[in-house]
Amino acid sequence: MPDRDDSRGRRDVGGTTRRLLEAAAAEFVEHGYDKAVVSDIARRAGVTTGAVYARWPHKSDVMVAALDRIFEEILPEQRIKDFGLDALPVDDIFVLWGAYLLSSDATQDVLVQVFGSARNNAAVQERLQRFLGDQADQLGHLVERGKEEGIFDPALSTAAVTLVIQSIGIGTHLLLSAGRDDRQIPSEREWAEEIARLVDGLKPQGQ
Repeated sequence: MPDRDDSRGRRDVGGTTRRLLEAAAAEFVEHGYDKAVVSDIARRAGVTTGAVYARWPHKSDVMVAALDRIFEEILPEQRIKDFGLDALPVDDIFVLWGAYLLSSDATQDVLVQVFGSARNNAAVQERLQRFLGDQADQLGHLVERGKEEGIFDPALSTAAVTLVIQSIGIGTHLLLSAGRDDRQIPSEREWAEEIARLVDGLKPQGQ
């Protein structure tokens, strides 16, 4: 997406651009990248298609802009800030994050469509790769912080722990989004306890 569009979007977060990006995200979740329709995006936002094309010359531009916005909102650092968890010890952050995974979240649902669309669309694939890289970096920073706080064993591989955490997060969401029988889904208490056990396993020996 051109820089001029991105800067305009940031200046107009409370107005038409914001509504259009939210509408484009909703279209993406419901129909995927290829089947999303610009006129439907405009209708959802309560504007004309001209308002879309005035900001983004092509459908691909508005869809990628919507993805960028969504990804910014669901990166770990932003989520931690939004939930007011910044001051908590890292192990508590990961336990609360794990428990949260069983909750339905419309913003997270976009990942289902992104993974599907990325197979056939280079722009979506590039955005997904960037998001996964940013997510891994931010999770890695949390793991390193945990080591500095004496919560995690410093001998552990940060890359390995980060991959496990990232895999649990994305894997859990994709599995639940695909639909599971209730008997295959643990209670929130059971799930939180299991995540707590996994986090405890990262502590230095003897603790």
